[in-house]
Amino acid sequence: MDPGDCAGAIFIKDSILVCERAPRGFGNVLEIKENPPADKQWLEREHNSQWYIFRSPAKTVLAFDIIPQDPLDDIDFLLFNGAIPDICTKVAKRQVQPVRSNISRNDTALGSMCGLKVSAPEDYVRSGIGSSYSRAIAVENGELLYLLIDYQDRPRAGFTIHFHYTPPPPPPIVVLLPQVLRLNLVDSKTRKPVTGSVTVEGMRFDSVMQGNDGSGYEFRQDKFRKLSIGCLAKGYMFKTIKVPASGAKELEVELALDPIEAGAQVTLDEIRFVGNEDKVRRASQPSLYLLLHFLEQNPTTKVEIQGHVNGPNTKKNIKEFIDLSTSRARTVRDFLLLNQVDDGRVLFTGMGNASMIYPEPKNENESEANRRVEVHVVSK
Repeated sequence: MDPGDCAGAIFIKDSILVCERAPRGFGNVLEIKENPPADKQWLEREHNSQWYIFRSPAKTVLAFDIIPQDPLDDIDFLLFNGAIPDICTKVAKRQVQPVRSNISRNDTALGSMCGLKVSAPEDYVRSGIGSSYSRAIAVENGELLYLLIDYQDRPRAGFTIHFHYTPPPPPPIVVLLPQVLRLNLVDSKTRKPVTGSVTVEGMRFDSVMQGNDGSGYEFRQDKFRKLSIGCLAKGYMFKTIKVPASGAKELEVELALDPIEAGAQVTLDEIRFVGNEDKVRRASQPSLYLLLHFLEQNPTTKVEIQGHVNGPNTKKNIKEFIDLSTSRARTVRDFLLLNQVDDGRVLFTGMGNASMIYPEPKNENESEANRRVEVHVVSK
């Protein structure tokens, strides 16, 4: 799972969430920092963290288990009431307090699980030796909550969150959605199936659908959905595609993946920058994490990040364009280094406006296409 910020918290829909890839790093914003080590409610700072958001399915008592795949991992958590205007800004300024937290050392006798439990006596457990569970909390139907998961040290493996409710909520009403989406992963040269993972944005309003360790996937969705699909498979270049809205009952999409080889390249279509700056827009996070996971999955691959700018009707590669495109490429490189990719594997350069896709853009979409970041494989 990708590290991220409070403002980009991942929505949890079910009573069980499985995270195969633990977060490394803390996203773009360090919301929790500079707290005393002995603080009972707050982490000293975020380390390797991910924010989640969920709603209570009923008026009930909420408990949960956070279960690490590797018991040597030390996982802490903070839980916040989400029904607070601009809560993420207020968390960063400590203008709100966690309603529950547990920062105790991992207890390997329990498999290093932690969470909320009805029998636990304390609302907060601070850093050091202490209980792995804090007290369960009474919640109202539909109550919004934010959950921060944080690994004290570099993660060894992922985790599972299992929610418990007393009394349990009524069973959900199952609605069979009208459109079937099938995704097939194949080698672009041999056309043989490839095993990989996919993410689908746009299928649900408040979440990203995922699939792991398969060559074919099937989802059901409402018709006329515009989709953004990302795909990652070991030994292959990552890929993102756009799927236009369709009213068909069945929608079949083939993802043809190119094997990794020197000279191969991918354009990070979804990376967008603020105006004439090197600041990445928040919507660019999925593409950044796709690149990060590509490098994690292929640990010997070396790449060059190339920045490009939109500069029609001007001379090529004036200093302003070179500086801006270099700065944007450096921003992507710095994100990777922040998330523990070795700096020897990531080169960067600015191409200015020398290689615009649309030398004379006719609309904003074409201008945006010129403002791009490309990933070139230097060596496999």
